[in-house]
Amino acid sequence: MKALILCAGYGTRLKPLTDSFAKPLVKVLGIPILEYTLNFLDQNGIKDVYINRHYFPEQFENIRKPKDMNITFSVEKDILGTLGGVISFEKALNEDDFLVVNGDIIFDIDLEDMINRHKRKKNVVTMALRERDSNETPIFVDDFSNVVSIGGEPSDIYKKYMFSGIQILNPDFFGLVKTKKPPMCLVRDFYIPYLSSGGHINSFIMGSKDLWIETGDMKKYLDCNTRILELLSTCELSMVHEEFISQYCRNDDIGKEINELVDNIWIGNGTYIDSDATLCAPVFIGTDVKIEKGAVIGPNAIIGNNITVSENTYIRDSLVLDGTYIDKNKRLNRNIISSELNYEDK
Repeated sequence: MKALILCAGYGTRLKPLTDSFAKPLVKVLGIPILEYTLNFLDQNGIKDVYINRHYFPEQFENIRKPKDMNITFSVEKDILGTLGGVISFEKALNEDDFLVVNGDIIFDIDLEDMINRHKRKKNVVTMALRERDSNETPIFVDDFSNVVSIGGEPSDIYKKYMFSGIQILNPDFFGLVKTKKPPMCLVRDFYIPYLSSGGHINSFIMGSKDLWIETGDMKKYLDCNTRILELLSTCELSMVHEEFISQYCRNDDIGKEINELVDNIWIGNGTYIDSDATLCAPVFIGTDVKIEKGAVIGPNAIIGNNITVSENTYIRDSLVLDGTYIDKNKRLNRNIISSELNYEDK
């Protein structure tokens, strides 16, 4: 199976962070989001991957790809939308079923099971759905895993979910697309009218233990970092991500080495921690960091690389981005902070 990762968006909800980065390359525990997805695909035997780009396209050239993975990029002069992005790769994806995923999520699902269900149903589309957040568009599913409606308020006899941004498409999909004027949305411009015209969409319901974290806005991005740290600390990540994070952090090729020195406390090379500072697990500290006396770091603190944390500073449930200098006596709780921003989740 081939896969397409949709990476052409601006990431406007993550501004000002995305003023300098393409959203899929924003880091979680020091690792670009896109690289989590590449690792997941590699672990599931997917070696041919396509990625569309628009915003800061040159930044994608530096991603670390798994061995033997073939990545083909496109650059959209004008944003084509999620549907337009898929159509742009029609020649490469028209031979067999293919996977499409959003570039701003970290996930781990039973892909083999999803593929098998898709092939048994023989539908054009299988959408991976998950438990719905209250403000997300509802997707209604019957007892036979058929999607019956997207949006609206059908009868209570149907179960209500939300779209995960993960789907499998059959090449027949390309011949069914009616609108070809970008920007086009997969859900709005294909799935909804396709259902209305009598088309069949299958669902794959993600389990309660499946990993799915969106980095849509600043709050979700902060939650994503602290959640992955929490799961890593409690050994609740699957081996796919547990090993990936460990191997990434101890990779000399990218000039960093971060080790778990004691349970749930990760510290990078070149980092100095004053004997009068306190670390409260879980804590993730990058390379070349200086933590001065009286500082209290953690729990759930992620400190990037080349950072100075001055005297008597308190940091918990927060993310400090690379290259930041933090003045003494600061109190950070539910913050994302860098030299250029200070987001506080109130």
